[in-house]
Parts: sequence; C-alpha cells; structure tokens
Amino acid sequence: MKIKCTICDKTVEYSENLSDKQIRVLKYIQDYQQKNNKTPSHRDIAAGLGYSTPSNVFRIVDTLIHKQYLQKRPYSARSFVILKALPCA
Repeated sequence: MKIKCTICDKTVEYSENLSDKQIRVLKYIQDYQQKNNKTPSHRDIAAGLGYSTPSNVFRIVDTLIHKQYLQKRPYSARSFVILKALPCA
C-alpha cells in the first residue's frame, strides 16, 4: 500500500503486516496527534474516517494493540501511545 506522508509530502510503499483499514486508522491517529497535541478518541477516529459507529474503530484499535503498534494507558481518556509509527521516507 502506498502512503502519502503529511510531513514531507512524499509517497512511500508500506508492506508491513497491516491491512488497509489498520493503516488508515494508525495514520489518522498519528496525524491527529501531530496536529492537536493529543490523541483522538474512538468517536473522533470514526467521524474522521467516515465510520457510522465507533464499534468498528474499537475492533481495529484492538488489533493494532495486539500487533503492538499502539498501547493504551489504563484509566485514561485519549490514551493511545504509538509504539510503531508509520515510516516517513
């Protein structure tokens, strides 16, 4: 999958073990955090990516946590910690 970097405006090929939806969610979280200095909520991600309910986002985020791309701080709102960021070439 090709990803366009919002920082350097280059397009890079990304072929890790992530699906297109997982890459879109991870990229959205990175971009949101960079622009707003806080991570998005599940509802923010659902609204930003056009999902009708946040339940799909919960499933995708759980998969990203399981694959060790994200971590959540317990008992905290907007608590995503990015462990593996998408590459910028």
